[in-house]
Amino acid sequence: MSETAYSSTPKELIGPSAFMTAAVRAFESQRPDRLFNDPWAAVLATEEGERRRLLIKDHGAPIIVRTRFFDDCLDQLVHEEDIKQIVLPAAGLDTRAFRMEWPEGTRFFELDQPMVLEYKEEVLQRHGARPLCDRRSLAVDLAASEWPDALLQAGYDPSLPAIWLVEGLLFYLSEEQIRNFLSQVSNLAAPGSWLGFDSVHSAMLKSPLLEVRTKLVASLGSPWLGAIDDPVSLLGSYGWQATVVYSVYKALEYDRPVFPFIPKEELTPELLNLYHLFVTARKEGTRTGE
Repeated sequence: MSETAYSSTPKELIGPSAFMTAAVRAFESQRPDRLFNDPWAAVLATEEGERRRLLIKDHGAPIIVRTRFFDDCLDQLVHEEDIKQIVLPAAGLDTRAFRMEWPEGTRFFELDQPMVLEYKEEVLQRHGARPLCDRRSLAVDLAASEWPDALLQAGYDPSLPAIWLVEGLLFYLSEEQIRNFLSQVSNLAAPGSWLGFDSVHSAMLKSPLLEVRTKLVASLGSPWLGAIDDPVSLLGSYGWQATVVYSVYKALEYDRPVFPFIPKEELTPELLNLYHLFVTARKEGTRTGE
């Protein structure tokens, strides 16, 4: 990947994980057998993002697998469930509003820190990107209690179902912060809403097999803090019915091996907990009008 593809924006402007995620998506988009195509990932990534991607043994394969998995989830839900509101907390440098086809009337809310959104807006405008939906960017602090009010003021309708996609966020939060965040989302989500996120099991944070990786992630400025060992029970306490998919199975399906590299036939329930979890959940209750 050519260094000239990247913006010269100082790396201090955005959290390192956002740059690396964009670099991983740019790398995948160059493959002939790519799982998705993100035309703007390279110009968003910066050289810093590519440097960090190269430090990871599987070069960010969990991000590639996660992106494709949730792309498919979103595509299915908007077309089969007729949900017109999509919310991306901690949207980072995600470009789904620009690169995926959305039904008419789709309203897409991106929430993140002001500098993140300003940087993304400037780069995307400079390269002629145009959203394929009604995209609304909200500069908020998700650690503060006021962000739900900002979402409501931006046109989010809490009486209608929505899709909430939370990628690459929860394992950077403490367990208390995770619960607070899920409570806020649950209060905003009408029955029939869907929630998707990736998380880690506490075994990942303690495993000798992953010690090098967890230390590397911490040294890059994004330590993993929060684990969710039983997403089904946790979400059930907030009124969601959840399903869990182990990322390693999707990695095998997509032919994108993820670390630790363990053959499928050797995977045990204990070893499965060393991989990211993909969680999808439906808010229980009856949708308005049903």
